Amino acid sequence: MNIYAAAIAGAPFIGAKNIRNLIEAFHTAKDVWLASDDMIRDSHLLKPKAEDAFLSYRKEISVEQLEEKMYQQEIRCCTWEDGEYPSLLRNTVNPPAVLFYKGVPPVAEKTIAIVGSRKATAYGVQTAERLSAGLAENDVVVVSGGARGIDSAAHSGALQIGAPTIVVLACGVDRVYPQENRNLFQKIIDTGGTIISEYLPGTPPLGRQFPARNRIIAGMSSATVVVEAAERSGALITSDFALEEGRDVFSVPGNIWQETSKGTNQLIRSGAICCTSYEDILSEYNWGEIIKEVPDKTIQQLTLEEEVLYRFCCIGNEVSTEDILIQSGMSVAKVTGILLQLQLKGVIKEVGTGRFIITGKM
Repeated sequence: MNIYAAAIAGAPFIGAKNIRNLIEAFHTAKDVWLASDDMIRDSHLLKPKAEDAFLSYRKEISVEQLEEKMYQQEIRCCTWEDGEYPSLLRNTVNPPAVLFYKGVPPVAEKTIAIVGSRKATAYGVQTAERLSAGLAENDVVVVSGGARGIDSAAHSGALQIGAPTIVVLACGVDRVYPQENRNLFQKIIDTGGTIISEYLPGTPPLGRQFPARNRIIAGMSSATVVVEAAERSGALITSDFALEEGRDVFSVPGNIWQETSKGTNQLIRSGAICCTSYEDILSEYNWGEIIKEVPDKTIQQLTLEEEVLYRFCCIGNEVSTEDILIQSGMSVAKVTGILLQLQLKGVIKEVGTGRFIITGKM
């Protein structure tokens, strides 16, 4: 473990580019850390504010204490020059100089990012899980941000088949954010996955760090899949980073009345690849032998609005009229009429007042 690189990564106002420049100029991170103040100043690699902050920071930090803390918490780190560093990320415009991680080294042959809204609908959660599980079954490692909603569903989809997945955090890897994902993160490590961050252990999740986190998600993935996103969404920032790096962006179409689908539908209009199954992604890169599901003939008999509500009924064992109203954005009269038509066509049945299940599978 390069403990000196780890220590440098915690310096304020310095940034990944400056860290890389310093290490390249002084040859090793240890040489940077042990260089005299005059040597740092004479290098002219840092602006005055960053230079002063770095020189003060070195006097305040104990490398030995940091090393002991990381050892106790089973945290490791690698630099952009190391073999444990993700190769796709290394080839981006501004790769993190140092990555901290818990679990296995964050390297994989095939990686896809799945991102989306924190306020995900049941449709979005189910879609993210299915896409992730399908990719994982074909040895593709799913990368996401560990947030509520789509991110958590993407990680869970991989875990459902016992496959590894990678979480990229906007805080130190010793922090759990959000708190309710503590068990999820531990299961990811136990399943052979990885939790990574460019931030020194102990760093809290600050707002400005999330866009930087998103560039890592996109940068270490061959493509980014956006499942649900409003018009102003962090997931769209991730897709922008992917495009800037020349990576593909896939987008899952959604209900035109749903706020969380406005961003994804706009992506498709702007040229993103329409994604309706994990096979769409596998076929784009010729990854693995694709086994397509047999389409349900029932779907072909439904109108567009009937199909939308039918898919909501596929979310779980039962779904309530109230849930469908919230998720579809349709009026009570329209939902009631369409549910009646679906019952007449024999594709759903009412199992209790206002509760429905499907009579067959998609």
